[in-house]
Amino acid sequence: MATIVEEQYRVNMYLDTNILVDYVEKKYPLLNKSIDFLAQSPFVNLRSSHYVLFEFTEVRKVGLFWQKAAPNDSEDYKKARNTIRSCWKYNGRDYNEFKADISAQVKSELEMLRSGLSLDFDDHVLHEELVYPTNSLCLATKISKEDCLVMISCMNPYKQQKLDHCLLLSRDEQYYKAYEENKDEAEKVFSDSGLNKPTMIRTESLQVDEHGTKYNLYENDEHVDIVQFWKSLILKTIKGKLSDTYVGSTYLHGASEVARKCIYFNMDGDDKTLKKSEGLVFITRDLSDVVILGGPFEFWNNEKVELPHSNPDDPKYSFLAHGMKPEVLNKLRETGNLVFYYDLVS
Repeated sequence: MATIVEEQYRVNMYLDTNILVDYVEKKYPLLNKSIDFLAQSPFVNLRSSHYVLFEFTEVRKVGLFWQKAAPNDSEDYKKARNTIRSCWKYNGRDYNEFKADISAQVKSELEMLRSGLSLDFDDHVLHEELVYPTNSLCLATKISKEDCLVMISCMNPYKQQKLDHCLLLSRDEQYYKAYEENKDEAEKVFSDSGLNKPTMIRTESLQVDEHGTKYNLYENDEHVDIVQFWKSLILKTIKGKLSDTYVGSTYLHGASEVARKCIYFNMDGDDKTLKKSEGLVFITRDLSDVVILGGPFEFWNNEKVELPHSNPDDPKYSFLAHGMKPEVLNKLRETGNLVFYYDLVS
């Protein structure tokens, strides 16, 4: 049975054009393994747009024509690409010679992206509210007009519809550097436009924390546990986007018969005050499940406490779980599950 995850506990991930091109070309196992995992995870909304659809079509059109017109070409592809785009002729061959095959292959690839990744390019449409923010971002930064449109549109899917967050996955080094160099300017444009700024992630330099392990999806190393990286990033993103309702994380404790029926958690957020809520939400550390437990609970912090309760020097709490299936209880007792309030009581 598939895990059903409410929208608020899902992470938005937007795939830039170069990611989709690399995916269909299947040259980089870690990248394909990553995208396949993200597509299958119930905690992820994999996103793209009309603009990426158009750009993907042109990039593949050029690349496939180059391969067919000069299969053994030694010229740098970037130079060949500029030559092709100027006249759609290369190595004495004309695009019209191959257009039927190229058209069929690109359409097949797009259908594979739609069906295999459940990717809907209609999730983000081109609309008039994108025009002026995109223009402002282009003027305020070194980011190209095309990349500005991707960045703005990933946060503004439709007129009067805006996302609260989005991770923008791209391979483009120049794009990433321009973004990093002009972060403050970009943030002002997004703020002035009433939009949240996306989090840009470059797939050749992936890292969850500042001092954590770095990963490169374009290295061919079968020993890299890239799925664990994505799980860690998803958990961190969920924790960040729901910081107002974040309680803490579970830890394994207790060997007695009663203790083995209890769930233990440490409040490790900014606010160490345990509050009243209608229930608690648990997102398992391996992203295998989300469990919502209805209250009220009898919380203990060395002794039974009345809510709200604060003990910042020792913010560890437990409660007795009634009527739970043993396998679910054992899962929630593991170390590292995230805990959130479900409907705070004012």
